[in-house]
Parts: sequence; structure tokens; C-alpha cells
Amino acid sequence: MKFRLDKKYIHWGITAFFVVAASIIFYLILSQLQSMKAFLAMLIGVLKPVIYGLIFAYLMDPLLGFFENHWFLFWGHKVFPDKDKKARSMARALGVAASLLFVILIVVVLLWMVLPKLYDSLEMLARNLSTYLSSGEELIINTFPDGSEAESIALNLYNSMSNYATKWLSGESLGDLSSIVISISSGIYSVLKEILNMCIGLIVAVYVLMSKEKFAAQVKKILYSIFSVKNVNAVLRDLHDANRIFSGFISGKILDSAIIGVICFISLTILNMPYKELVSVIVGVTNVIPFFGPFIGAIPSAFLILLIDPVKCLVFLVFVLILQQFDGNILGPKILGESTGLGSFWVICAILVGGGLFGFVGMLFGVPVFAVIYMMVKRWVERSLQKKGIPPQTSEFKNIVCIDSETEKPVYRESLEELEEELVQAKKQRAWKKKK
Repeated sequence: MKFRLDKKYIHWGITAFFVVAASIIFYLILSQLQSMKAFLAMLIGVLKPVIYGLIFAYLMDPLLGFFENHWFLFWGHKVFPDKDKKARSMARALGVAASLLFVILIVVVLLWMVLPKLYDSLEMLARNLSTYLSSGEELIINTFPDGSEAESIALNLYNSMSNYATKWLSGESLGDLSSIVISISSGIYSVLKEILNMCIGLIVAVYVLMSKEKFAAQVKKILYSIFSVKNVNAVLRDLHDANRIFSGFISGKILDSAIIGVICFISLTILNMPYKELVSVIVGVTNVIPFFGPFIGAIPSAFLILLIDPVKCLVFLVFVLILQQFDGNILGPKILGESTGLGSFWVICAILVGGGLFGFVGMLFGVPVFAVIYMMVKRWVERSLQKKGIPPQTSEFKNIVCIDSETEKPVYRESLEELEEELVQAKKQRAWKKKK
């Protein structure tokens, strides 16, 4: 008697083998998670200049398009009237140079406005710190009721802070000078390393912008050689929409923040506020973060103004509240429009999750990233519903009670109400017939 293997058992055996193998691989990945994280951190550290370069190239691409198409392409055709390729090469080179110079100029102007004022603020804080601390006890006594628990807690906190500040100012804490020097040296080294990576990133960005069409063509070539045409077309369409969302959000937010910064500077000048240049830059830069940005910028700004004049600090906080309402309800929607397609609830969720996971960068890019994910999930859901013959519009589901399991058709609220009304009428008719 011949022994024959059933194909069904072979299929189940192969499936069981791959399940066990996948489980072992997953366990090995989890067991080596720390090593993998260290390896990824090292890899990201090595590739930081390239990552910075790609980010800079993406942010500078709208500037390049503006300079190249509106300025230098005309002059390129003037210089090379019968050679379109050379004219476009000249326009691209001049456009990249102009974009790079424009970005460097903006950064230099911002640093020139911020750094001197920041130095003055820190110097004044260090010089008047003892005065601020000495008036703290009087403020606490005048604020809280005499002998209350709140006054005791506040005074204890004040005394501990005052003692630490006094020791630090008198030089008694210089015993930790070596650790302080090490920390400062380490911080300076990290900052210089990041600046070097950014400088190399600018060079990488120049090469990427000069040959961006060639790089895009190479990526398409690789994708079509590996995956099916249908899948690649879907990926390219999603990438196109993701680029539209990111570029619209980032360019709109930069313009919005620049306008808010200018409005803040003019208003603070009229209100005769101290540190108007520094505060305007802080408010403008932090305004790039949706929803929470103006409040984040208002905290350090209000503290600086509080050191000069508490009344002006209160006026500034009221002004920031008004400015945030103007930006959130009038200016922002006019500039950004529906670039992300997210409601207010999802915007807040994206900012909180992004900020919790990746800090400031997560708060900045959390909204467009979440918008891309939202768009892809929405398309997948709509395709699945269309295959089942169910209307994909959300507005339709407001009136849909359920899906009939037999016909697989939506049961609308109006139809259900009519059916219930018919049943009620039928019951009334049966009851009337029984009475007769």
C-alpha cells in the first residue's frame, strides 16, 4: 500500500512552519530591541546631513520654483535664445543660488534680532535676580492670608529658592565647577556638531535641487521594476496628495506666522512693550505650531515683560489671546483653507500625539502627517464600501440605521420609521377587527 501525502496537510504544515518561524523572528526582534534602537540611532546620526539636506531641499523647493520660473527662466532664454536646455540649466542654477541666499538671509536677520535681546534679557535677569527674590516674600505675605497653610507652603518654597539663588550668586556653588564646565563643553560640542550637519545638509540640498527631476525619475524606475503597475500608480497618487498636503500646510503656516509676527511687532510698538523685537520673533516662530503655538510663545515672552512691568504683562496676555482668536478664526483659515482636510478635534489630537512622541518637531509636523494617514485610511474605507455597494459619503451614514444582512443594502432611518408606522397601523387594524 502506497503512502500518499494529502495536499491539505502539506498546506497546513507549511503554514504552521511559517507561523512558528515568524514568531521566533518576532521574539528575536523584541529581545534585541535595545540593540536595534542603538543601531538605528547610530545610523540616523551618520545620515543626519543627508536627512537635513532632504528636509532643506523640500522646504526650499517652492522658493526655487518661484525664482526659476518667474525670474531666471526669462533671462536664460534671453542669453540662450535657441538653446532651451542651456537656458533651463542656467535658470535652475541661479534659482538654487537665490533660494539658498534667501534662506541664509532670513536666518541671519532672525538671529540678529533675537540674540542681542536674549543676551540683554539674561544679563538683566542675572543682575536683578536678588532684587526679584527679595521682593518675593513681601508679595507672598500680601497675597495669602496671615497664618494660612498656603502662605506657609509658598514661604517655604520661596526660602529654598532664595537660598539656592543666594549661594549661586555668592559663588558658594563653585564646588561643582568641573561638572558645570563639562556640561557646557558637551552642550557646545553638540550645538557645533548640529550646525556642521546643517551646513553639510545645505550642500546636499543644493545637489538634490539641481537634479530633483532625475532623482524622481530614478525612484519611479525602481518602483515600476519591483511592484505591479497598479500598486505603483496608487503609491504615486498618494505621494502626490501627501506632497500637496505637506507643501500647502508648511508654506501656508510660514506665511501665516510671518504675518502674525509683523502684526505682533506693530501692536507691541503701539503698546510700548519692552523687548518687542524678541517677543515678536518668539510669537511668530512658535505660531508655526497650530492651535497651541501662540500660547507656547506667550509663556517666555510674558515672563520677560513681567520682569519689567507686571501691568504690561497682563496687557500682553490679553493681546495674545486676541491675536490667537484672530489667527485661528480669520487669518489662518483664509491662508491655509482646507489644505489638511482635518477637523479641529483631529488637529488637537495630532498635535498632542506628535508633541508627546517627538517634541517640538512632532507638534510642528504632526498635523500634516496625521492628515496624510487620515487621507489614506479614508480612501481605503471608501473603496471597501464601494465594493460592497454601500454609499461611502459620511453624510449618508447619518441616516443609515443598519445594513440589511440579506440584501446588503442600507436601511435608512426614514424607511425604518415608515416600516414602524406601517406595523403600528397594522396592529391597530387587527385590534379593530377583533373588536368587531
